[in-house]
Amino acid sequence: MKKIFILYTCIATLFTLVSCKKSFKDFLNKAPGVDVNEDVIFSSRANVESEISTMYYMGIISVLPFRDAASQASPTGTSSSIFGTMAGATDEAENEANFVHAIRWNTAGIIPSNIIANEDNVYFTRFKAIRYANILLERIDGVKDPLADKGYKTQVKGEARFIRALSHFEAFKRYGGVPIIDKRFANIDEAKLPRATVEELVNFIVKDCDSAVAYLPVAYTTSQRGRATKMAALALKSRLLLYAASPLFNTASPYLNMANPVDNKLICYGNTDNNRWKLALDAAKAVLDSASAASVALIDVPANRDPVNLLTGNYRVAWELQDNSEVIIADKRYARLNRFNFPWYHLIPTPMGSFWVSNTATHNFVRKYEKKNGTPQTWLAAGGDDLVTKYNELDPRFKQTVGYNGGRWNAEYPIIETFTGGRHAGNCFGGAWVLKHVPEALANGGSAVPGIALFRLNEFYLNYAEALNEFEGPSTAVDNAVNIIRTRSGMPPISSTGLSQGQLRARIRNERDIELAFEDHRFWDIRRWMIAEQDGVMQGNMYGIRITKLAGTAFRYVPYVIETRTFNRNMYLHPFDENEVLKSNGLLVQNPGY
Repeated sequence: MKKIFILYTCIATLFTLVSCKKSFKDFLNKAPGVDVNEDVIFSSRANVESEISTMYYMGIISVLPFRDAASQASPTGTSSSIFGTMAGATDEAENEANFVHAIRWNTAGIIPSNIIANEDNVYFTRFKAIRYANILLERIDGVKDPLADKGYKTQVKGEARFIRALSHFEAFKRYGGVPIIDKRFANIDEAKLPRATVEELVNFIVKDCDSAVAYLPVAYTTSQRGRATKMAALALKSRLLLYAASPLFNTASPYLNMANPVDNKLICYGNTDNNRWKLALDAAKAVLDSASAASVALIDVPANRDPVNLLTGNYRVAWELQDNSEVIIADKRYARLNRFNFPWYHLIPTPMGSFWVSNTATHNFVRKYEKKNGTPQTWLAAGGDDLVTKYNELDPRFKQTVGYNGGRWNAEYPIIETFTGGRHAGNCFGGAWVLKHVPEALANGGSAVPGIALFRLNEFYLNYAEALNEFEGPSTAVDNAVNIIRTRSGMPPISSTGLSQGQLRARIRNERDIELAFEDHRFWDIRRWMIAEQDGVMQGNMYGIRITKLAGTAFRYVPYVIETRTFNRNMYLHPFDENEVLKSNGLLVQNPGY
């Protein structure tokens, strides 16, 4: 891995400076041979590796907050940042600061002129990644270097198809059908492409994933860890087909009608087909079936299912330990950094010595946690004096995810105080901070390497359970997939006996909410499920709790409304940037409601 990713910054800067003031078409339409030193690049394997490194740099983007001029350049040459995470635009969290991008979502302030700045700030980078992939596919067979043998060239084709598929998927989940870019364009006219239908785009991405699976190795040597594998391509296919089978896309009638009814297929299939869930469950099963050969496995140490020392809990180790056994592929752009650098200083709360951009967990989210015995926790609307008891009763994943009052942040802040007047209560609107993503190593001036996984094995057990329940209804096989996840965290198994499909759906979704919390799943899940309009999801009241210290070690909690959010139905998909729509001369049809 170090051999590839240590090149990222210098190579990415070299190859993006020449095009940072262009529209997306300009990233795609250069004639062969006019790129800087392109013939030299494709004269040796070593130089090809530099091109591959840049492709990964542009194509695999962390969900954590970051600022990077090379991979976030706009057509005007400026760069932007995502402050905080998109959790603050969902029922998971409330941002500590009022200048973060999530605020626009919470007030239904998303419009075509601000979408890139307020979520899709790597919009143009996505087209760069596609361009690099297409150039590699076009030219790799012409490399004469003996070190670039047939096996190597096949692998490169797989990597390029994976990045091309991933880039198209990232556009799909935001916009629905987008132009399919399957080659490097020789002139501006070739780059004038209409939007593909949802069905056309999904089929294209599936084809690239299947090709990548055929071309890519099962694993790499340790020094090459971070490159795409067969399992990474299978994982992308699984996530794609899960989204495609979901209500947002798998429907005869879109969430809003396009101005021209013919264009409805740009945002949905135009029919409902239960077999799409079969494709999704088969794709998820393929990921699970491939895990053993790829040496990918859930972290499941029986002694750590309900640990006294929460630093050793299976769940925490899975999100904190770099390159652990669950990781399929991760963003490798970061160096080792202290808390005064991205992304840490946009994840650590101000009271813990950072810069006003952390997340506070909403009470809406905390209420999702079951008790350790698998029954719902009772939270009274009027509050109560038993907050400590309630916290101690919750699913062990709670204390490994949330920085709660009386809990531990790290060695530097061993006891969190979010009660009124407490040392860490400032701007803690929810009553608890989001601990997940912030490693112990950052305590007392320490440093750590960010490395959130793009794909992790736990997701695919839940993908499988969701798809199987939607296709066939409740079954022991659905239960087993969910219970593998629950058991490794010390939670009792669920049973679908006596449950309807809808009731089991609710259990599976709640399990997904807990297991994948704050990993940039919820923002997309609630829209593909089309539940964003439900009260307390992306609409209506977001609750926190006010905490009062009582005598001894007791604390009282009282729920209160942090804010009332607005979600408009057009927000189920992003708007296209208004400048891109205008430049397209009618080919880039805007999504409805914008």
